[in-house]
Amino acid sequence: MKLIRIISVALVAVFTMATVTMSGANAAGTYKISCNNQAYGSSLGGIYLEKGIVYNDSTFGTVGDVGAATGVNGSDQYIMKLAGAYVGNDCLYAGAADTNGTAVVAGDVARLAVNAIVGAVNNRIEMAYAAKDSSASATGLSFSTQSDGMSMSANKIVGGLSFWGDFGASDFENSQTFTNVRLDSMKFDGDASSYSMGVDKTFGNALVGVVVSNLITDLKTTFNDGTYKQDVDTYGVYLAYRTSMLHIDLGTGTGDSSITTTRRDLGNDSVINGKTTADMSYSHARIAANFSRGRFTIMPSVSYRSMSMDIKAFTDDRADEAAVITGSGEIFSAGNATTAVSDDNIALRAVDTETMSIGMKLSANLGKVVPFLDVSYDSEDTTKATYKKEAGTDGNDRELAGTNYSSSMKIGAGINFMLGSHIQGGVRAGSINGRDDWEENYVSGNISLGF
Repeated sequence: MKLIRIISVALVAVFTMATVTMSGANAAGTYKISCNNQAYGSSLGGIYLEKGIVYNDSTFGTVGDVGAATGVNGSDQYIMKLAGAYVGNDCLYAGAADTNGTAVVAGDVARLAVNAIVGAVNNRIEMAYAAKDSSASATGLSFSTQSDGMSMSANKIVGGLSFWGDFGASDFENSQTFTNVRLDSMKFDGDASSYSMGVDKTFGNALVGVVVSNLITDLKTTFNDGTYKQDVDTYGVYLAYRTSMLHIDLGTGTGDSSITTTRRDLGNDSVINGKTTADMSYSHARIAANFSRGRFTIMPSVSYRSMSMDIKAFTDDRADEAAVITGSGEIFSAGNATTAVSDDNIALRAVDTETMSIGMKLSANLGKVVPFLDVSYDSEDTTKATYKKEAGTDGNDRELAGTNYSSSMKIGAGINFMLGSHIQGGVRAGSINGRDDWEENYVSGNISLGF
């Protein structure tokens, strides 16, 4: 019985220690002082303890006052050298948790932005050709088998010009397993909303237009206990041409954006703030065919889209300490306590995303309703995440690298409908599947109004 009691006590102690350790990973650091407090020892790989003079056995000598003790009140002791950066466990084992969000999520934001822009333009082009086929003199009262977001189209209002608008939204998540901020998971999630507005004109079988687009993303960057927000504005042109069976469209544009980030200082739990801007450019092209058999239409297509984003260098601002630990038995004496904290310099970063798609839409014209199925296979090349690695080991060798996205399958379905002779609309739902560590779903609708 005594042996059983001893084993039971030991198990409880081990469990308690493990629980405290895991909880500590998400709490303030061991010393509750910033990872970049300038009073700590030298950077990793250097000596942060030196033999120094301690006067009256209680007060540190001044900075640089290092060497053998002298004087009747002096004594030799090893003290912490006042220079460099903190090497405590909370920062030593930080890994990706001590990385600014731009290094991990910027590639995915570029992909979301170009998808939103191209989706709006492609939707508009199909609606424009459908409107022409319907011989509508105002708004095209016809169905579209592609309906990303909310859309309104007004054709041939002034001098043959057409004005249109499109709105869309999505939510997404990197689904890597997350335990705490020391284990280098790249987990994040968020949502994006976008709108596009344009004006275009037809010249025979050709369509020429300009488009202005905006995308706003709001992410929770779980891997560093922070946030990432980006507001993208772009301006572009597009051109389409249709023959009896094929139609070809392409476009290009440029823009800029503002980025704000936050993350947690693992030493003292303060918020680290970053702010920068980025320049971007995009391009896209598509070729599609229409095959109709009775009420059914099949539209196969091949498309390409890309975006480049150049993020300017910036500073991650760490707040100076409001207070430091002082007193007997603590890290600093009152005379050598410091509240100075070094900021982090974030280098410029360029990200790119390219996607090749093979897709097919199948629709059935049942009169006032047109159900459809939309499927595509996407092969992509998106800049991978870059992040800090652990400077030491925390006993867990499962370092989760940034996901190298390569391919996915989009599956969507919906129904378009007509209400009277001047109002048409539709609803659609779908998801992105097969993209490693990624979940993305969308629900959208469109409306076309006649004037």
